[in-house]
Amino acid sequence: MDEQTLRIFLSLAETQNTRDTAAELRVNQSNVSRALARLEDEVGMVLFARHGKRLELNANGLAFRADAAGVLDAVESARRHAELIADEGRLLRVGFLHSVARWMVPDVIQRFRALRPDVRVSLRQGFARDLYGWLALDTIDVALSTAPLATSATSDDIGWQPLAEEPLCIAVPSGHPLAAASGPVDVRALAGRDFIGFSRIAELRTAVTGILDEADVAVNVTFESSEIDTMRSLVAGGLGVSILPRTPGRDDPGVVYLPLEPQRVRAIGIAWSTTAQGSRYAKELVTALRER
Repeated sequence: MDEQTLRIFLSLAETQNTRDTAAELRVNQSNVSRALARLEDEVGMVLFARHGKRLELNANGLAFRADAAGVLDAVESARRHAELIADEGRLLRVGFLHSVARWMVPDVIQRFRALRPDVRVSLRQGFARDLYGWLALDTIDVALSTAPLATSATSDDIGWQPLAEEPLCIAVPSGHPLAAASGPVDVRALAGRDFIGFSRIAELRTAVTGILDEADVAVNVTFESSEIDTMRSLVAGGLGVSILPRTPGRDDPGVVYLPLEPQRVRAIGIAWSTTAQGSRYAKELVTALRER
């Protein structure tokens, strides 16, 4: 007894003839007759009273119909449950730095949608340390972030592929004396100036502090923030200068970016766990981005 046989039986209970059931289920009429014969043989009882070509459920058939309908309902419920589980599996979980939300995230998601239009994407924003922690916990599948620190406890379990570079620049208000510089500016030009720095939780704090310390430059830190957009706004408002990544293709009114001498860059890439089960779609996305 299979699902199709039960469907034939229930259809016969409604149509009361093999021809209409065959048309309804799009099967041969002879197959309908054989399926009914097999079913009655299997259950060991006659289910229909025959009146020429018309079939009418007898007492046995009426009792069996309720059970057969229940079985098919259970099958449909199980199928819907399986589809729901499959839908949950068609998901790519992407973490990203706030600073790449406007330029890198849309490009990467568009590429993935072109590759897998049937897969949903969830997005989660965080600092670099958050992203790598989430990868280790398998709560995201990929992260758009700076490279993991070599000293990180999880660095050996993380894969990372560079995708783009942002130059680190001296950022000054448009009316600042340094804004007229025609070329790269030595970081020593910032000595003693009001400076907008990164707070301790920001991953760029170490890089910027290193640039200043390497040149033995002391600045007057007046504001600190972990958000690059906030720091840009403070610079544009004339509240100080800073060292910030310049986002490709982005125009920030009121801010002039001056290349550093020597040049410094921040690499942004895609990271994934090499040990977690993760999503198979993560591997497809990483491969596609490598081949672009």
